[in-house]
Amino acid sequence: MSLMPMIEFARKRPALLLAGGAVPLALAAAAVALNKAPEKAAAPKPLPLVSVAPAVARDLPVKLSAQGHLVALTQVDVRPQATGTIRAIHFKEGDEVKAGQLMFTLDASDVAAQLAKAQATAAQVQAQLDEAQRDLVRTQQLAKAQFYSPSSVDAAEGRVATLRAQHRAMLADIENSRVLVDRTRILAPMAGLTGALSVHPGSLAQPGAASPLVNVAQMDPIGVEFTLPEANLPALLAARDAGKVQLSIAAAYGTPVQGKLVFVNNTVNADTGTISLKAAFPNPRKALWPGAYVKVQLTAGVSPGAVTLAPQSILDSPGGRFVFVLDAPAGKVVARPVTLLRIQEQLAVVEGLANGEQVVTEGQLGLKTGAAVRVAAAAPAASAGAAP
Repeated sequence: MSLMPMIEFARKRPALLLAGGAVPLALAAAAVALNKAPEKAAAPKPLPLVSVAPAVARDLPVKLSAQGHLVALTQVDVRPQATGTIRAIHFKEGDEVKAGQLMFTLDASDVAAQLAKAQATAAQVQAQLDEAQRDLVRTQQLAKAQFYSPSSVDAAEGRVATLRAQHRAMLADIENSRVLVDRTRILAPMAGLTGALSVHPGSLAQPGAASPLVNVAQMDPIGVEFTLPEANLPALLAARDAGKVQLSIAAAYGTPVQGKLVFVNNTVNADTGTISLKAAFPNPRKALWPGAYVKVQLTAGVSPGAVTLAPQSILDSPGGRFVFVLDAPAGKVVARPVTLLRIQEQLAVVEGLANGEQVVTEGQLGLKTGAAVRVAAAAPAASAGAAP
C-alpha cells in the first residue's frame, strides 16, 4: 500500500486504525498531527484611550451660592403687662402698623379707681403737711419769745418730716397707678406687619399667657439666614474687611435684589462644618416674605492664581479626592490627591495642582498609577462657562 492513501485513510479514520493495529504508530501520529489546526499568535492588548486637558491658574472671582430662608430682622411678640379684659382692638390682623400706634385697649376701671384713690390720699396728706408747716412756723416764733420750749419745736419739726415722707409715698402710689393705667393701652413697639390675632374683644389678657396677643415683624429691610462651608470663611472675612462682599437674591418679580452682609456667627458648627450668616435686603414692595427659601449668590473678592479644571476630572476614593496627571514623556498617568475648594461657573477650583499640568478628563475607568495610556486629543484649556 502506498503512503498517501494510508495517510488520507488515517485522517478520516484515526480511531479505527489505532484500535485495529493495522497501521504503524508513526503513521497514526502523522495523521493526528495533520488533523490538528495551527494556533494563531495572540494580538497585543491596546492601551487605554484617554482625553487630557491642562489645569489653568487664573485670577477668579470667589463666587459662592447657598440656600437660605427669609427672616424678619426684627420681630416682637406683643404681650400685655397687666391682667384685664380686652375692650377694643384698633387694627385688623395683617395690617401694617407704625411705632407707637394704639393696638389694644384693656378694661381700666379698677386701675382708674386706684389712681383716683391715690390722688385723693395724696391731697389729704398735702393738706396735713401744709397745716403742720404753719404750726412749725408759729411754734418757732413763740419759742423765740420763750412761750414754747425747744422740745415743742422738735415735735413740730418731726411732724412735718413725717408728713413729707407720707406725701412722697402717696406721689409714688399715684405714679404706679398711672403706669397701670398706661398698661391698659397697648401700643405698637415698632413699625411692621402684624400677624394673626390670638384674642378678640372680651378675651382675658394675661402677662403669663402662652400665646402673644399678636406678632409684629419688620418687613423692610428683610433678612436672609444661610450657611457656608468653613473652608470659605477666610476668603469671606478678608472680603468683608475690605468691603468687597456682594450679595444678591432673586425676588418674586424676577429682578435680583442686592443686599449686604450684616452678621457672621462667632462659632463654626462642629457637626456640619458650616458657618451661619445673615444678610439684609431692601423689601419696599413686600415681595420677599419671611419663611420663604431663596438662593443666595455671594461674591467675596478675587482668588488670585486659582487652579481650575473640568469637574469630571476629579475622582473619589476612600482616601479622598484625586485626579490622574499625564506624564507626557513616559506616556503614563499618576494619581495626584487634590482638595476641591468649590464648583464655580462649571469649573472645579482645586488645590494640589500646578498651572499647565495635563489632567485626564475622560477614560479614567480602570486606570491606576503608572498605567500607560494613549491620548486621544489635547482638549482646550478649561474656561469659564465651558460645559463639562
